[in-house]
Amino acid sequence: MIKKRIAIFSSTTTLVVALLAALLASSAGAATVTKRIIKVEATIASQQKITHTVSPNSRRVYGFNLLVGRDERGTNPIDVEMLGNVDYLKGNGEFFGFITFTAKDGSTLGVRMNGTAKLLPNGTDTRFSAPLKVIGGTGKWLQAAGKGTFTGSRSAALGTEVKSKFVIRLKAR
Repeated sequence: MIKKRIAIFSSTTTLVVALLAALLASSAGAATVTKRIIKVEATIASQQKITHTVSPNSRRVYGFNLLVGRDERGTNPIDVEMLGNVDYLKGNGEFFGFITFTAKDGSTLGVRMNGTAKLLPNGTDTRFSAPLKVIGGTGKWLQAAGKGTFTGSRSAALGTEVKSKFVIRLKAR
């Protein structure tokens, strides 16, 4: 009778350990994202720019700009890398591209933006706005989905620093 109880206990223990191991293995590489909001504020500076000015009176500009910066508020800095493509007429127009956010632990979050730029009447200041859509992520953002907004401003010519605010509402896929 004791041998039978030990055998049942041993089988049950083996089953519980196997189930726990399976659960841990299936979630080890897949961090889950609970619904939350990420807010990033950074001044992003141009690292590389290729633009072309065309059209009569050289009023149309198109090309791309790589901007980088860091939000150092709080204890968890987030790096920002923006690959922006522009198509402007007289300083106004559409832009699109990709933004990568990198957390202190190396996790990345990729988003796509499609927005508009508006040159203000003073002729130098520009305002930007774009909806954002999460493409995916790694690490703590591995299962991320969601949407957000980008707003920004620039007080000089195309390619100079942009004061940026990003708000992203994350949810798990």
